Amino acid sequence: MLTLVLPLCLAVAADDPSLLFGQEVRRAAPLGADEVAQRRAEFEAMLAERNWVQLGDQVGPASPDGGFVQPTEPVAAWNTPPHRATIFLNFFGSDSLSPGTNSALDESSCLSGAMPWPGFSGTEQQALALIQVFETQMAPYGVRIAYDERPPSHLPYAMVMMGGTPDLLGLGGSVLGVSCSSDCGDFWWRDTTFAFTDNINPNNAEVLGTTALHEAAHAFGLAHIDDSTKIMNPFVGSGDVTWGDMCTPYNDATGGINCMPTHDEFCGGGAQNSHAELLAYFGENSPDIEPPVVEILAPADGAEFAVGSSVTVEAEVSDDHEGVGWKLVIPEVDQEAVAFSFEKSWPLGNLPAGVYTLRVEAIDHERNESADEVTIYVGMDAPVPSDTSGGEGSSGGEGTGAASGSASASDGPDESSDGSSGDSAGQEDDPEGCACRGGGPADVPSGAAIVLLGLALRRRRR
Repeated sequence: MLTLVLPLCLAVAADDPSLLFGQEVRRAAPLGADEVAQRRAEFEAMLAERNWVQLGDQVGPASPDGGFVQPTEPVAAWNTPPHRATIFLNFFGSDSLSPGTNSALDESSCLSGAMPWPGFSGTEQQALALIQVFETQMAPYGVRIAYDERPPSHLPYAMVMMGGTPDLLGLGGSVLGVSCSSDCGDFWWRDTTFAFTDNINPNNAEVLGTTALHEAAHAFGLAHIDDSTKIMNPFVGSGDVTWGDMCTPYNDATGGINCMPTHDEFCGGGAQNSHAELLAYFGENSPDIEPPVVEILAPADGAEFAVGSSVTVEAEVSDDHEGVGWKLVIPEVDQEAVAFSFEKSWPLGNLPAGVYTLRVEAIDHERNESADEVTIYVGMDAPVPSDTSGGEGSSGGEGTGAASGSASASDGPDESSDGSSGDSAGQEDDPEGCACRGGGPADVPSGAAIVLLGLALRRRRR
């Protein structure tokens, strides 16, 4: 249990701001006694149904001995390239959190059902103070901290909900934060954890920042260790703390230890080296100026299809650092598919007549962006390129669009970043700057829709 060693007090913001960083913060009335009891009953029923257990500030699959289920083999994070990462400190709350594992969709596996979630009740100055703690501790690693707006949904990011109280989830009142994801080796990059900032005075930036770090690190796979000067100690107090760069014995005072086979690979058994594992996951911090490289392999630019046909979009995406994200965008029908599972193939079916741009956009954690796109023609012929040979009768100009090549990295989309709470896949504003299409939205029948076979293309938020 991540427990404060100082007296608890409810957070009270004198000015109760409705805005933080220029954005509205969601407010919620305190729960009554009956509601608290109901939330607790629902949470316990969820644990029983899943065969999960709550041990202090962690929730996860239960082993027969009452601890956490351990991987059968160590997760070899040290044998895979480090990946860059982004952690979004969500001070704004959410109109609707729901059960699941995808932070971009406002999902958390801590939830037994959908519910709204309040934002931070302190002031912007208080928020900035705890952000500074967070940024200082993560500065050695290839991790970026976002807080003033939500990252684009196709950028893989973890999220810490910076508000509320534990009784909203059905937890005990002394818990300052919780993680319901123990992702050994940090192979899933979209976890949501909670720092219950309304359970403590927001002036205590060190405790709030350490709590947020501690819960985010559980989602990376780090466990509790037996040193009160370290971030991963189960009892957080005031004063400077660090990650620790030596093998420190586990501390199971508040419950089981997660991901032991992974920690044992670094320390030989019974201990954890937090710094070594963070370096294995994220690498050392350094500038990243190279955008991702995107290439659409199929269909070909200018390809023609009959009405009702199916086509598979295939792309290759790479970057000089692991951790890049991407999505397929079809602007003419205002739809996109975020590659949450890093898919590089999208089967499209039941194509209506029209001219369509198939665009794959990629982004890295320094927000370098690039894209590639092709134009296809359904139920119509592609424009014939003009004769550029310079002979008699030639216009000497470029083609009408079908002959144009793929967009280069400099042809990437306009910057767009939706600051609202996540909902369906793909929440950014409509990007501009598409290459020549030989047509446009006017060529698409009203109400036309493309079916993404096996998945649903989502309408983009404007």
